[in-house]
Amino acid sequence: MRTQALATESDARAIGTAVDWPQGEFLGSWHAVALLGRGGTADVWHGVAADGREAALKLAKPELRRHAAANALIRHEHGVLRTVASSRLVAPYELIESDGVAVLALEYLPHGDLVPLLGMPPRHWLPAFRAVVGALLDLEHHGFAHGDLKPRNVLFAADGTARLADLTYARPLSAPAVVTTAAYGLPAASGATARDADCFALAAVLFELLTARLPPGPGGLANLDITAANAQAAPLLAAAVAALRAGGRVQGLSYFTDVIESVRSIDG
Repeated sequence: MRTQALATESDARAIGTAVDWPQGEFLGSWHAVALLGRGGTADVWHGVAADGREAALKLAKPELRRHAAANALIRHEHGVLRTVASSRLVAPYELIESDGVAVLALEYLPHGDLVPLLGMPPRHWLPAFRAVVGALLDLEHHGFAHGDLKPRNVLFAADGTARLADLTYARPLSAPAVVTTAAYGLPAASGATARDADCFALAAVLFELLTARLPPGPGGLANLDITAANAQAAPLLAAAVAALRAGGRVQGLSYFTDVIESVRSIDG
């Protein structure tokens, strides 16, 4: 395989930027068999080892693979995942350097994301939401905010348990908030921290899970009527709206653990 052989600089550049690379190639011990998805800065490939083990192989998109900053993000994600080592985050297997491209081999999560559960009764998604809050607490314990929380970054393992994925934009809790996905981000120039931004995004995800729609802007939030919500879901919706109105400046993640505890019976 050409990824296992030495290449000239021009060959490596051609390989690393080719749209179909690494289709059919080996990245370390992982055979890249199919493209699973494409995000803003990275591609994710399905990798299979000779012994049948599976992995998700994350690497920069073709047009970014020769940019040092794009590869640094992949290495950064690996470092955060190794440091936090949480069972509620996607597990890192190894970091591979292939033809000058950083490749992160991750736990393969084959059962989709949180999006299909939007708008369903809370008993269907509350365990996953609880796992997300737990993952954020684990990150916070090590001084990190996630930085890009959204339903598509909550993935399900073969046993049905949820994992929080995509730590590309993880940053220190006290760092200035940066909008990575506009629908879940605080308004520009809000002066918020990354910790505030995670709480705001978590509230936006909760609102979307309850209503199957994104929260309205500040004007809409001010006049939002939450009395029509299902009686069991009403405490969750009220908490989500309050956190959104506060721009994520609530009493940290304990705010969400408290409201989850108050409605524990609805997912039993």
